[in-house]
Amino acid sequence: MKTEDLIDALAAGIEPVRPARLNPLMLVAAAAAAVVSVVLLLGLRPDLGAAVGGAALWLKASYTVGVAAAALWLITRLGRPGVALGYSGWSVVAVIVLAGLTGAIELILTPADARMDAWLGQTWRACGLNILKISAFTAPLIFLAARSMAPTRPMAAGAAAGLLTGAVAATAYGLHCPEATAAFVATWYTLGMLAAAGLGAVIGRFALRW
Repeated sequence: MKTEDLIDALAAGIEPVRPARLNPLMLVAAAAAAVVSVVLLLGLRPDLGAAVGGAALWLKASYTVGVAAAALWLITRLGRPGVALGYSGWSVVAVIVLAGLTGAIELILTPADARMDAWLGQTWRACGLNILKISAFTAPLIFLAARSMAPTRPMAAGAAAGLLTGAVAATAYGLHCPEATAAFVATWYTLGMLAAAGLGAVIGRFALRW
């Protein structure tokens, strides 16, 4: 057989492969697990019905969902060998920085004697820990979904998966947490999500190797 014939035979029937991505059903299951764990472990905030009709709850959710979307974009890029990150990493930074600037402006405009209350609220000590607690129920599904990809930088991919885990958990945690100032959310919610990202990096070093 000639070389050209061999090449043609090997190439016959080849179809393009879809780019690797996280299973959307796994992501939906992770979000459901986060909501269920909030309901069972922490309970819903008593004024949730009234809060749904206001803007504060949705603004808080828009931030955590924004972080989740940026983290999802980042881990999708990291999970494809040879694919450049592009703006995916900067999107994470941009969302967090925008929230921080919003919180800082809010504190500047808040009367001096009320700034600490606006920043710390009543639950700052528990906020990050509760987000990590909810993340424990979300992480297995997200990391299992990430295993279907092929990251060449498992720690970076793990950090992105951890950030996604923390963002999903933080979004669900908003159903329990009554705090709604931009300064509180930009600080304590962000710390909880970043802590999940740090743990994710450690987990990814071992769980996402191939």
